[in-house]
Amino acid sequence: MKILLIHPPYERVPKEIPLGLAYIASFLQHNGHKVDVLDIDGYGYGKKKVEEIISGSDCDCFGIGGLSSTYRYVKWLASIIKFHHPHKVIIAGNMVATAHPETLLKNSNVDIAVIGEGEVTCKELLDTLGAAGGLDNVKGLAYKKDGKIIFTPPRERIQDLNKLPFPAWENFPVETYLRNPIYREHGLRSLNISTIRGCPFDCIFCSRVFGRTVTKRSIDNIISEIRELIKRYRVQYIAIIDDLFISDQKHVYEFCDKLIAENLNIRWGAAGRVNLINEPLLKKMKAAGCDLLSFGFESGSQKILDIMKKHVRVEQAEKAIKLTRQAGIRVIGSFMLGMIGETRETVEETINFIKRTDLPNCRFFFATPYPGTVLYDMANKMGRIKQDEDGFLESLGEMADTLAVNLTDFSDQELVDIKRKAEERLKSEARLAVKWRRSLDVWQSRLGKIKMGLYYDGLLHTIKGAH
Repeated sequence: MKILLIHPPYERVPKEIPLGLAYIASFLQHNGHKVDVLDIDGYGYGKKKVEEIISGSDCDCFGIGGLSSTYRYVKWLASIIKFHHPHKVIIAGNMVATAHPETLLKNSNVDIAVIGEGEVTCKELLDTLGAAGGLDNVKGLAYKKDGKIIFTPPRERIQDLNKLPFPAWENFPVETYLRNPIYREHGLRSLNISTIRGCPFDCIFCSRVFGRTVTKRSIDNIISEIRELIKRYRVQYIAIIDDLFISDQKHVYEFCDKLIAENLNIRWGAAGRVNLINEPLLKKMKAAGCDLLSFGFESGSQKILDIMKKHVRVEQAEKAIKLTRQAGIRVIGSFMLGMIGETRETVEETINFIKRTDLPNCRFFFATPYPGTVLYDMANKMGRIKQDEDGFLESLGEMADTLAVNLTDFSDQELVDIKRKAEERLKSEARLAVKWRRSLDVWQSRLGKIKMGLYYDGLLHTIKGAH
C-alpha cells in the first residue's frame, strides 16, 4: 500500500526530525510499502498549501503523528482529508492517539488509532488493509466499527531495537534540521538520534509513548548510525533525545568508550537526571565529546518536587550542576510553575535556586495536566478541568507556554503575572551579571597590564643595576 505520513506543525523553528514518523517510514519501506511524507513542521507550510498537497495525493491511506498539543490541528487535518478523500482510511499515532484514543476517534474523522510503539503495528495494519482483512487480529489498535470504538489487545514492546532500520531521513527536509539544531549555541551541523526507549521513573506530569520499560539499541548499532549521519550529511553534533539517556550508566560508559575508540570527532548533548550524575561518569562523557546536559529541574522547592514524585532532592540538583560544570559540560534546564501546591514561597524558592546556581537562561513552563498522566487524573478530581477531554485538548497551547488549567490557589491572572515577573527578574539579573563580568574582565585586563608594567620596570631596574 501507499501511505502519506503527516507531521503537524509543532515548533516555530523546526529543530528535530520527528524520529517516530521517520522510523515508521523506514520500517514500512523495508517491508514493501510505499511512503510519502508531508512534514508540515519542517517545511513551515500554511493550511492552504497543506490542503493543496492532501487534495492531490494519490496514496491509499493517511497517517498522522503528533503530541497531545497538536490535537486541534490533527482534527483539522482529518477533516480536510475526509473532504477530499472520503473513502480513504485515516490513521493517527504517537501521543495524540496513545494517550486519548477514544476521545480522538469519537471527535474527529480519524478512523484508527495506533497505541504505543508504532513500527510493527503500522506494518501489520497496512498489510491487513491491503488484503481487505479485519482489524481484530492486529494488536495495538483502537478503531471505529458500527458506531463503536473497538480496542484490540495491547502490542508487545519491541525488544530488539537493532532490527529497526535507521530512520528515513531522506523523506524529510534534512537541511532545515541541520541548520536549526536543538542546542543552538555551538552553530554546528546537528541532527537528533534516539538510543533507548522508555523511562523507569514515574513523574506525575510525564506523558510518554514507551512507558516505564526501557529497551536499548546496541552500542555498535548506535555508532553505525552516527557514522552514517557523518557520511551522508556531514553531521558535526548529535542531540540524543531519549526520554532519559543516562538511565543505564553501564550503557553510557560503553557508548563513550566506543566513541573514544572510534575517534569520530563528534560532539553531543543529552538529557540528564540529577540523582544519576557522578564525577567519573561526567569525566568519561566529556572525554567522549559531550558538551551539554539538559536537566528537567522542574522546581527549586522540595515540597513541589515531592508532589511531582521526582524522587530527587534540591541538594542533588545543586551538586549535579556543580559536578557537570567542573567536568567542562554546559548545563541547561527547564522549570515548571503552577504545580499543585505552588505558593509564592515555593516560587521564590525556585527563583533563588536558579540565582544561586547561575542558571539565568533557563525556561519556565506552566504545569499542564496532559490526558493520560497522573496529574490529569488529579486535576480532574480537584474539579480544575472545566471542559470534557475533547474541549480540554482543543485548548492546549504550544509547549505549555499558555495556561491551560490552573492547579493552584492563585487566580489565572495572578499565576500568569507570577510567571512573567519571575522571567523578567531572572533576565534582568542575567543582564546585570553579564555587565559585572565584563567590568571584571576589563579591570582584570588593566590590572594585568599594570602588573606586567611593574614587572618590566623592576626587570629593567635590575639590569641597569647589574651594569
